[in-house]
Amino acid sequence: MFSITKNRFSIFILFYMAIYYYWMLFSNTSDSVYKAGYQFLSWLAPITAFAILFYVYRKTFDRNRIFWLLLSLGSLSYIIAESISVVSYNMLNITLGYPGVPDFFYFLQIGCYLAAFVYQLKQQQEISYQIKFLFDITIIITVSTALSWHFLIQHLLPGNTASPLLIAVSLGYPIGDLLLLFGVVSLYIGFSHPLPYRVATLIITGLIFQVFADTAHLYSTFANTYSSGNLYNPLWAFSLLLVALAGLHALEPSKRRSSKLALAPTDEHISIRILLPYFILMILFIAMTLEQKEDMTGLIIGAGIAAFLILTRQIFTLGDNRRLLTKYNQLTSVLEHKIEQRTVEVTSSNNQLKETVQQMKHMAYYDVLSGLPNRRLFLEKLEASIVEAKNKSYKLAVVFIDIDRFKNINDTFGHEFGDLLLQAFSQKIVDNLRSIDTLSRQGGDEFTLILNNIKDGKDTAPIIHKLQKALEKPLLIKGQELYISMSIGISVYPKDGETSDELLKNADNAMYSAKEKGRNNYQFFSEDMAFIAARKTALEGDLNRAVINKEFTLHYQPQILAKTGEIIGMEALIRWQKKDGSIVSPGEFIPLAEETRLILPIGEWVLYTACLQAKKWHDDGNSHLKLAVNLSSLQFMDDGLIATIQQVLKKTGFSASSLELEITESVALDDAEKAIARMQTLREIGVQIAIDDFGTGYSSLNYLKRFPLNNLKIAQPFVQDMATNPRDMSLVEAMIFIAHSLDMSVIAEGVETEEQLALLKELGCDEIQGFLFSKPLPADRFTKLLMNGVTSVKVI
Repeated sequence: MFSITKNRFSIFILFYMAIYYYWMLFSNTSDSVYKAGYQFLSWLAPITAFAILFYVYRKTFDRNRIFWLLLSLGSLSYIIAESISVVSYNMLNITLGYPGVPDFFYFLQIGCYLAAFVYQLKQQQEISYQIKFLFDITIIITVSTALSWHFLIQHLLPGNTASPLLIAVSLGYPIGDLLLLFGVVSLYIGFSHPLPYRVATLIITGLIFQVFADTAHLYSTFANTYSSGNLYNPLWAFSLLLVALAGLHALEPSKRRSSKLALAPTDEHISIRILLPYFILMILFIAMTLEQKEDMTGLIIGAGIAAFLILTRQIFTLGDNRRLLTKYNQLTSVLEHKIEQRTVEVTSSNNQLKETVQQMKHMAYYDVLSGLPNRRLFLEKLEASIVEAKNKSYKLAVVFIDIDRFKNINDTFGHEFGDLLLQAFSQKIVDNLRSIDTLSRQGGDEFTLILNNIKDGKDTAPIIHKLQKALEKPLLIKGQELYISMSIGISVYPKDGETSDELLKNADNAMYSAKEKGRNNYQFFSEDMAFIAARKTALEGDLNRAVINKEFTLHYQPQILAKTGEIIGMEALIRWQKKDGSIVSPGEFIPLAEETRLILPIGEWVLYTACLQAKKWHDDGNSHLKLAVNLSSLQFMDDGLIATIQQVLKKTGFSASSLELEITESVALDDAEKAIARMQTLREIGVQIAIDDFGTGYSSLNYLKRFPLNNLKIAQPFVQDMATNPRDMSLVEAMIFIAHSLDMSVIAEGVETEEQLALLKELGCDEIQGFLFSKPLPADRFTKLLMNGVTSVKVI
């Protein structure tokens, strides 16, 4: 049974009905075999129907589950009724009268079916619909009862001997059947529900056959013509099997999910259900008009009750309609209010959208921090300015501005302070520009400026001077006064370029030229700058390859003890000879290495190579020699410096106390506190520290006092002219005095004459370095120098 399909079951029904009628029509009705077969067929249908409907109930998990359970219980009630009749007649030889016990279970079947339809109706309709439905049922029952009583039942009852029970049972069958039929028809035409079309059709068809069989049975019972072989007997079985077949169709997934097969309410269906009670009452009135008998009590009573119910139903409907109208008006009012609110919200949203679009457009074309045009808008304005200048034969200038030493300010005071400085700087520049000019922030501390409508490149000078003068006064940032200067590069259209890219690139080159000339100045672009920029670009590529190909070598210049002329140390100096044999000056590639940060790997190589070579000289009996190695400010402030030095000393075995690191005064300008902490760490390791090129930097004597230094190195410009310039002589004397006062030794570099040497000795200088003794030498020649010694003459 569990694998049965609806198609196979349909064939089974046809086969079953054929056998049933064949058995009834062509068998010997007095034969015991006939009776056994007849009873078997009577039992088979309800048992099969019950099993299938209960199976459908177990397999259903939606709200129809209870519906199929009630239908299966109806089939079970029919089984019980049939069983009582069979057992009483065949086994107990008792002929049950009418009405009897089986009638109770037949009525129970009708009750289960009716409960199933009421359950469906109750699940899906509001209370007002259910009340109207009850009115309709009551009206139809009243009319049907009146008609059944007048035309059928009262004529079949045996006069005054009819008991109330007999009358009740006799009326119960047609009334129950009518209720079932009306319930399922209302279910079909009244509203949408999850039963597919075929399911509802099969249930209605089955109930129609049951109503027909019940009516025929009732008539034959009262007419004393009933026998077990009546042709309408199989119709009850057929009715049960059709309901079971409906259950199998309900399990079909595709049919249950198909929206096309769902029963939907239409105006036509609703009209039929509403008009049905009036139509039945009209039939009753027609019957009363055509009936000529004197005794029409049943029809009159039924007509009165039905008319009263219709009037009451109409009053209820009017009240319900008034309630619905009031609710409709309320909903309409609420809807209008919501529409009004939504209109206001949409209008507000549109305004917010416009504002958002404006904000996005502003963010796309303006710098968030300064509020100035960004690079994108600047390029658009520059393109437009170039077109206008070309059409009107004007000139324009592109100015590239970089704030001097902004990184140091940012690192010292923090990024928030730096942002405030950029905002104040931007406002100061804008306040001193013409209305036709455009200032833009490119990013960081770089700004670009379009100076429109100029006749000659020299016309830009007054504007630049005005900007510089505006910055002579300090900017006040968080109570801190800051003196700001600018490095400015200028390119002029069309002399220095006819496109925005050319003008910007050349202005940028001019700005870097201004920085190289000492900052706080401006430079016009020249062809030499283009050549220098091109050479710088090419040199950067060569420098990268030089690091990879190890094209660097070290030369060593001796450091001499002034009193004895003994070599006490050497300074390691890097040299670069390309693969083609050409020499690149350190003054040219060292600044580039610092700019590109290649100085970090180069400096590490210098330190390791120099320490390795100095260790060899120590091992050869020159353990008194100290090694001086230069560190750029970028190297010195790198967080990996300490670890690098310790690693180099460990790998080479060179003594930390013999290593002297030379730094410039500029480290104090980057981050003085960090520089002092870094120096103290180096001193703790044992490394000595010397301040290089003293007197050429920007630091104050306060920093010199705080720095934990070992040596002070006097720069060559002071030594070079001290013999002829009394001022330089006085400065050198002051430097030596300050160094000794701070417990530092002094070394003078760039000593080239005996006269300079004599003056330095007289002033108390401790160490000498310069061409008077030796130029920087390769390691092998410096080894020979150590073996031969030096005198106060040049050693070439």
